[in-house]
Amino acid sequence: MQALAAALGDPQRAFRSILIAGTNGKGSVAKLLSSMMPEAGLYTSPHLVRLNERISIGGREISDDELNEVFAAVKDAASTAKELLYTPTYFELVTAMAFLYFRDRVKFVVLEVGLGGRLDATNIVTQDVSVITSIGLDHQQFLGTTIEAIAAEKAGIIKSTEPVIIGPSADLPVIRERAGNRLMRGADLRRYPELRPQLLGRHQLENIAVAIRAAECLGISDENIVLGVNTTTWPGRLERFGRFLLDGAHNVAAAGALAAFLGEFHPEGVWVIFGAMADKQFEEMIGILRPHARQFIFTRPKSSRAKHPAELQRLVEGSHAEETVAGAIRYAQVNAPEGVTILICGSLYLVGEARPMLE
Repeated sequence: MQALAAALGDPQRAFRSILIAGTNGKGSVAKLLSSMMPEAGLYTSPHLVRLNERISIGGREISDDELNEVFAAVKDAASTAKELLYTPTYFELVTAMAFLYFRDRVKFVVLEVGLGGRLDATNIVTQDVSVITSIGLDHQQFLGTTIEAIAAEKAGIIKSTEPVIIGPSADLPVIRERAGNRLMRGADLRRYPELRPQLLGRHQLENIAVAIRAAECLGISDENIVLGVNTTTWPGRLERFGRFLLDGAHNVAAAGALAAFLGEFHPEGVWVIFGAMADKQFEEMIGILRPHARQFIFTRPKSSRAKHPAELQRLVEGSHAEETVAGAIRYAQVNAPEGVTILICGSLYLVGEARPMLE
């Protein structure tokens, strides 16, 4: 990534930044912070429908023309990098496109880490604040099979002088040791009685507390903090479309947060349209959601990594399987009892495919 950035003139040095890592919650914290700083850039991943979603300023996504412009420049730079026997990954190319786009347009950028932290493409910045929202088991094939190993990878974003904000599950020895006396925890939300969050779920209160502490470190006004929290929405995260509820929960920790929400707000149970990638802990996620599911409909998004719905169906007696997401939605619409919420979850790919069908 350094070679690619150097070929572009190191655009990441032109702006200040905050870098946000974590197993879950990093996208929500990034979106909250960008809402508190309406003139800042926001780089997040993955996208639900369009690549343009990943790169925005003040809520405005990069246009197709702008995307093509920065892609052309990055493509040329990648050719230079290849001469050095280095072939950039897809994520590195998109990250470089974001850096180049932001270079002449903003003074500050909110950056969400893609995967892990230590070796992530975003980690070539020297950020003003580091954030680690949570630590859980996910992407073990890349980050390690234990909480401690994953925490060490995410602690790799921490530099030498900046404040380090952590969520409750990131309060681990390797992170505390790396951060030292710069470690800070989430803000006390009682200090902000005007907060009326739009983000649903108790787990979002932890994300809001982390985002506010980071905002305080950056000197953002109380007025902008409250306005940011009260106006932030995040597509595909406990998002409602009529009787449908979409959530991108795709690991055990996220499924646990989703189950807690269902237990509190949908004690009557829901119908669940579920699809997952084959390399995820789908069996454990299904087990966590099962007490809240009146019926499971298994399906798969258009991804070669997706688990076949017939194989998922074998895990739950009496469940139903549909080959396509559209078919699963139609089946639920016809068969779910009136007034019962239909939850779509298990994969951001699934949510991204379903969302345009419900808008």
